[in-house]
Amino acid sequence: MAIAPIQFTSRQRIHTYHGEADLLELEIRQPFQKKIRPQEKLVLYGSGEDSHYDFKESGPYNLKGIVSYESGYTQVAEARSQRHEHRYCTLATSVLEGFNVLDVFTADRIVSQISSAHPIDGAVPEVSFVGSRFENLRIAGHKVDLDINLDILGPRPAPDASYFDNQKVMDLMARQFDKISGHQNLPDWGREEYPRDSGKWRSTKTGVSTRADIATCSLVNGMSYQRSFGHVIEVPHFGRFYLAELCVERELAKEPDDFDTYSFNLTMVRMELGCATSGSGSGGTSGTNGTGKG
Repeated sequence: MAIAPIQFTSRQRIHTYHGEADLLELEIRQPFQKKIRPQEKLVLYGSGEDSHYDFKESGPYNLKGIVSYESGYTQVAEARSQRHEHRYCTLATSVLEGFNVLDVFTADRIVSQISSAHPIDGAVPEVSFVGSRFENLRIAGHKVDLDINLDILGPRPAPDASYFDNQKVMDLMARQFDKISGHQNLPDWGREEYPRDSGKWRSTKTGVSTRADIATCSLVNGMSYQRSFGHVIEVPHFGRFYLAELCVERELAKEPDDFDTYSFNLTMVRMELGCATSGSGSGGTSGTNGTGKG
């Protein structure tokens, strides 16, 4: 049910929702070539003064024994909050059951979930990753315990202050990167992807009329698996698995009355497969953002 817009004497927020989720995307290069488009992908836009919802579910999926899952679903919900009527809320969820990669990487359940709440009078949303998790994650049958930090972004910064200006948040991201780059047994691939003292976890991209800040980190600080580097698992003869990677992006406003646009994208499993089977892909992704004007 639509909620009547609230009138303000100074300015009224015009909000547009954006939420998306998918189960699996994959490109196999060896021993055959095949590209799997995002499975059960949802992309949902909508007006901030209306409610929106979509849901997709999947039965068993098996790509020739390389990647499979028993079932899964995606959902996106968007609505004005009934409890905090000055907030526009988006929930994006991707759930994989019985996930299996080459009988090496297995999990009973993988949940990627982002909830964001954009205030009606400001640009910077409050974000939660509650619900995101791995259940019974195993490598070659061995249980892997994870150190997960769902609060890596902390509470919403002071009114209309950016996450990119929050030193505590930026320091946490930098320490994650430095922990990997400074690992004494880091292989050659790690030195290329995580060069020391590079600040590669943060970047800026520019276009003809746009400028965006980008920061990347993970909800996983570390794990019990012996051959791991921060949130990255290396399995000799099979490849690498990157867990719970989060990308935060801020696109600066183009007009004086516009707000900056923030997006949050969470990928629970990113795969770089090698040797007999080579390819790359992702499993369990969700994302939210919102745009608006004053």
